[in-house]
Amino acid sequence: MRISARAFAVTLVTALAFSGAGVYGSPVSAQDDRTLAALQQVVPDIVQEAQTVPPVEIPEGNTQRVFAAATDPGRSLVAVVSDSEIGIGLPEAADAGNQALPGLVTYAAAQPSVSYAHQRTDRIARSLTIIHDASAPTEYRFPISAPPNSELQVEEDDGTVLIYTDDVYLAEIDLPWAKDANGNTVPTSYRVEGMTLVQTVNHAGAAYPVVADPALKLQCEWWKAMCRLIFSRKLTKQIYGVWLVGGVAGAIEALKSVCDKLKGKAKVICKTAYTVAGASAIYKFRDAARQGQCFAVRFQAPGIVWYEVRKKSCMNN
Repeated sequence: MRISARAFAVTLVTALAFSGAGVYGSPVSAQDDRTLAALQQVVPDIVQEAQTVPPVEIPEGNTQRVFAAATDPGRSLVAVVSDSEIGIGLPEAADAGNQALPGLVTYAAAQPSVSYAHQRTDRIARSLTIIHDASAPTEYRFPISAPPNSELQVEEDDGTVLIYTDDVYLAEIDLPWAKDANGNTVPTSYRVEGMTLVQTVNHAGAAYPVVADPALKLQCEWWKAMCRLIFSRKLTKQIYGVWLVGGVAGAIEALKSVCDKLKGKAKVICKTAYTVAGASAIYKFRDAARQGQCFAVRFQAPGIVWYEVRKKSCMNN
């Protein structure tokens, strides 16, 4: 009897899941084995990444919590971004989760046609939806936790989801994607309802399983060579308005009050706009406001700073 390469790969992953259960976490159930096998079939690169233990300490920067099965009721995958916690919950996880691999935790769902997984690396925090058959729903709701005064907005150009706190860019959820068992792209999109991310996956006619994900891209961390701090259109206009009334000195004071609310590397970069650039940064606020865009600070290690008028990742409010 011949066994196809794909079938062999799925069988191998199933065997590894059972044999590795004692190493990575609690025993892997049949449901979790199916989830891991489906991921190996559709997105083997993600499974390969998950073999690596995610870092918990970043030099000179944030300390991430140890990656493990989520214990909160919403099963949130939490990452620290500029000293602020951002979490992506699961739509309807029905069990406590099993850590099948160092960087991967799988979860059963309330209905057998769906399961979920969390993946964590040094660059990304990912919630995976695994759609096993045509009876699965097409809409999945992910609660997003973030600091007070945060809001979500879908980027018009490419469908990424911006996360802003106090009108300053904090992070983003990468553009939506979904793929079926044959490697074909499955139509998918995001919308937001308050602090809930809603992903629609139009999987009718796809080859199952189908895998989709919202993935939080970690921004402005100390180990990154480049960081961009973006002010919303509203905040850009506000500081420009202060400049019109109170001049450069007044605008710098307004900018200081914004920077004081930030944390971590974002706060340090923000302060360069008035301690180093001064009036030139305020004039860039003017240019951005007049063009209806956002003011941004771009930092490049070891210490190069640019002040920009930015359209991409610029929140409308």
